[in-house]
Amino acid sequence: MHVTERNISLIDVDLLISECILASRGKPAFAYFISPFISDFKVPAPLAKFASNIINISDIENFSDLIILLAQYGGKVYMVTRSPLNLVNTTISRSFIKKQTRVLSKLYKKGCEIRVNPRLHAKVTVTSQGAVSGSFNLTESGRFFNIEEGQFFPNVTEFREYYLQKLVWAKDLFENRSRPLTEDDLNVNEELLEKDVQKK
Repeated sequence: MHVTERNISLIDVDLLISECILASRGKPAFAYFISPFISDFKVPAPLAKFASNIINISDIENFSDLIILLAQYGGKVYMVTRSPLNLVNTTISRSFIKKQTRVLSKLYKKGCEIRVNPRLHAKVTVTSQGAVSGSFNLTESGRFFNIEEGQFFPNVTEFREYYLQKLVWAKDLFENRSRPLTEDDLNVNEELLEKDVQKK
């Protein structure tokens, strides 16, 4: 299935809701989120309302709320991204680094398993229901504003070979080619950002 900025948020939310339902019923559920850049973004109101009709939630506002809900239900959340500390040494805007630090801190404190890889460029989401890969980062711009393109492979017979390729790749990247996020990675304060700006 072809994916663009026009339908990626619908697929994102649908995949996560499906995992939340499985986890809430005591069934195995998981999600891999792989993106070098991550920031929080609001779930569109119609999708949030749709989600509230299916699972027992009252205050889903941001995408991170759905991720945390999955973890609270007992689902496994695996994430690979770039360390905010690593991003300080790039041309990425200071304001975005703060956003990435905030959302990673939020997810880290809620028990999501986060790993980092400074060479990461791939963008993939994999759950038990399907896999999405393409150009879009897990950010507001990547989900709503940029012109993006990718593919969705549902975990059904017709696409299972492609789905399993994505799942095996994501699992290997998480387990064998990335290191665990630490408190030091999140220790990106104003002073450090200012020093870096002055160096440039």
